[in-house]
Amino acid sequence: MTARQVDRAAARLDSLRNQRRERLAMSAGAAGIAALALIVSNALAISVGVGVAAMLALAMTDTMRRRELLALLALNPGAYIVADVKRYGERLTVLRGRRRLAKALERVVSQAGSPYSYCISGRVNKFRAELETLAATLRMPGARVDPTSVAHCWRLLTRAAESPLYNWRLPADELGFQVQRIQAGIDRPAGATD
Repeated sequence: MTARQVDRAAARLDSLRNQRRERLAMSAGAAGIAALALIVSNALAISVGVGVAAMLALAMTDTMRRRELLALLALNPGAYIVADVKRYGERLTVLRGRRRLAKALERVVSQAGSPYSYCISGRVNKFRAELETLAATLRMPGARVDPTSVAHCWRLLTRAAESPLYNWRLPADELGFQVQRIQAGIDRPAGATD
């Protein structure tokens, strides 16, 4: 990522945050007006209430767009100079977050082939050992984890169209490559064994 792209991304993150705050502030003010409008007219209060709901929906959309942008930026090591991306990456790499990710990986492995699973069970079974090792490594308290690796792992689990876990159009071996790339960003503690 170039410095210019990083600057644009940082500006976009700030813009989305500010837009969300403005919409929430306007909704709060409009909610107060709606409460006062009840005294005058129920129809007016309902109309203003609908406006409040619309502004809240737009604020929620801003929140989701900002989170998606953060998740995308977290994949790029050059984006970690942006304070919001750095904080996001730190949240990904704390032990609690890594354990949550390990649990999600273990759930994919354990449910492969069951009616509750959306993943391609043949692929999961082919790379079962690698996925289990990755989950065990993520759980290790002393492991040093690159935030981009954790971001890639979450993307592998949550973006079905882009993930060889779910998308049969992607080559099966792509799952192995992605797991290796994720594992490469994790340093196991000295003397650790499976």
